[in-house]
Amino acid sequence: MKKEYKIAKGWAIFIWIFAPGLIGLFGFLFVMPFTEEEINLPLALILTPISFGMIIFMVVGVIDTIKSKLIIEKKRMISISVFKTKYLEFKEIKGIKSDQNYLYFIPNSPELKKIKVSTYVGNYGQLATWAESHFKNIDIEEIEEDTADILENEEYGRNIEEREFKLESTRKKTKFLNTISLVVALATMIFPHFYKVQIIACSVLPILGLILLKSSKGLIKLDDKPNSAHPNLFGTLFMPSAALMIRALLDFNVFSYENFWKPAFLLFAFLTFLIFFKSELEYNFKKAVSYLAILGMLMFGSMFAFGFLITTNAIFDNSYPATYKAKVIDKHISSGKTTTYYLKLDSWGPQTEIEDVSVSKDIYNTKEIGDSTTVYFNEGLYEIPYYLIIE
Repeated sequence: MKKEYKIAKGWAIFIWIFAPGLIGLFGFLFVMPFTEEEINLPLALILTPISFGMIIFMVVGVIDTIKSKLIIEKKRMISISVFKTKYLEFKEIKGIKSDQNYLYFIPNSPELKKIKVSTYVGNYGQLATWAESHFKNIDIEEIEEDTADILENEEYGRNIEEREFKLESTRKKTKFLNTISLVVALATMIFPHFYKVQIIACSVLPILGLILLKSSKGLIKLDDKPNSAHPNLFGTLFMPSAALMIRALLDFNVFSYENFWKPAFLLFAFLTFLIFFKSELEYNFKKAVSYLAILGMLMFGSMFAFGFLITTNAIFDNSYPATYKAKVIDKHISSGKTTTYYLKLDSWGPQTEIEDVSVSKDIYNTKEIGDSTTVYFNEGLYEIPYYLIIE
């Protein structure tokens, strides 16, 4: 008996079509902070590491699509991936686990490495059925153990009935918050037609998530294993924060970040303290997942602080803008996965140097070299000055 499982042809075609475009998009985001005459340091600190990581991730994904496969032989299985080849004898397998992305073959010795198989391989259903018929399902045992531990913890209620109600109620709340957060975040990123309401929602949802997280007394986890009995709120913290960051980057030209750094650091420090004080994160520094969980929480804090401060600095700014006329001395389009339109403006008001300014497509099409445009210069709610070009 010998059977090979590789990624399904449909998914392979999908990756080959979309991966180059995504690599191009993140490549553009990687260099964007360095395209102007002066390096945009805040953008560089945020976009450069994220974009570099995503480029590496996509390149590895393409190579993995070509090379990776699982081979089932008579008494063992072989996993071939980008970086290594793993072997497991059937007698060395303790059991199987699964989540929405992978099927895991868990060895009975810590010295052996587990084998994971993507759910997107061809004939995955056949493989899963074979695995369930040959090996014990560890997920079921762990969920039962987790549930038993929760129901024995007196912090969650005075008796079993109260603890069961607490667990079920918390699951419903986290599922609702995660779902709403995903919908609101995607709408804010793609269709920002109710801008102020969407920004407020993206600001409030992570705060509600943190309140629920800290009030759960450890019932909610941030980095727990797949199929855990513990509810999870990672999506509520991460998705709206990412939406705030994207809107801040796309919608506002910050004139000076001098007054940004202090409140940003204080907000980041406060969020980090909330998350890591009596932390719901469980550290095991022998496992990469612990480092990824910590990195994810630090990314949440930085994205939320940046996006929240820049967007609310503008939408709640009631100061009357100063207006200046600026001459268009050049214009160009930056094309990739997304298209950005730039006008090169002569000096105006407090801006003493020539610079490229991103504008909407409509404004770009109405302006020719030699035309003048109006710059609306705003003080900002937090005295972080920004400007807009809307005509």
